[in-house]
Order: sequence, then structure tokens, then C-alpha cells
Amino acid sequence: MKRMKNAARVLTLLLVLCMVLLPLVACKKQNVNGYCTVVVATEPETVYTVDLDKLGTVENGLMSVLDYLKANEGLTYESNDTGYGAFLTKILTLDSASITNGFITLLTSVEKDFDVTEYAVEKDYKGTKVVTSGLGASSMTIQADAIYYIALSSY
Repeated sequence: MKRMKNAARVLTLLLVLCMVLLPLVACKKQNVNGYCTVVVATEPETVYTVDLDKLGTVENGLMSVLDYLKANEGLTYESNDTGYGAFLTKILTLDSASITNGFITLLTSVEKDFDVTEYAVEKDYKGTKVVTSGLGASSMTIQADAIYYIALSSY
């Protein structure tokens, strides 16, 4: 009986440790190696080639990339933080307030992030299909060879 109580205590302790430590290691996104392309649909388009090795972890999805570009390449943007992550309102000369019902739209070549609704928009960028993201900027998948296309839209 005493042996079972000790085993139960050890098991309980292990479960508590797992519950405490797992979120700390499971939520951190891995380093990404290679390059990606960020295109801002200004006139003419502004194109950034980003060395993902320099970012370290990409815990905040596309916002990690935009923060890097802001700090190192002079990219300017404004965003509002919501319960769902960052919501871009302005990037370079694209300003959602400049047109009626305007918003900044994010397109990606990362298939698992594609918007799968009937409202998805598809565009060809230099032979690569980019589709509106079904995720917000903070949750988008960052990977090598991906294209992130940022444009001004309205509804």
C-alpha cells in the first residue's frame, strides 16, 4: 500500500512538471534557415529579400520578419494589437485609412496558410501563386523560399 502511494506521488510530480514545462518549450517556434521575399505593393513594388538566419526564432510569424525589416532595412509600418495578434493598418505608403473600407491584405505562397474560404484571392507573382492568408500576420508560417505579398484592399 505504501509503495502504491509513493508511486502515485512520483507520477503526480512528473505530471505537474510536464504541465509546467511543456508550454515553455512547445510554444517556441524553431529557427528558420534560408531566404524569403517580402513584397509591398507600392508603385513601384518594394521588394525585400530576407536572410532568415539573421532572425533567430520567428515567434510572431510575419511580424517577426517585419520587425527585422523595420530595424535593419528602414521598413515602416503601423499595426494594432488585437486579441488575435497584430492587425496591419499601414505599411510604407499603403494606408488602410486612405480609401473607403480599406485594409492591408496579406498573401502568401505557404500553402498551409492559404485562405480556404470563397473569399480567397489568388495572384501570380513572378510565376509563383500567392493566396490571401487565412491567418493573421502574427500567426503566419515563415519558411525559406516563401513569398509574402502585402497589398492595400477594400471591401
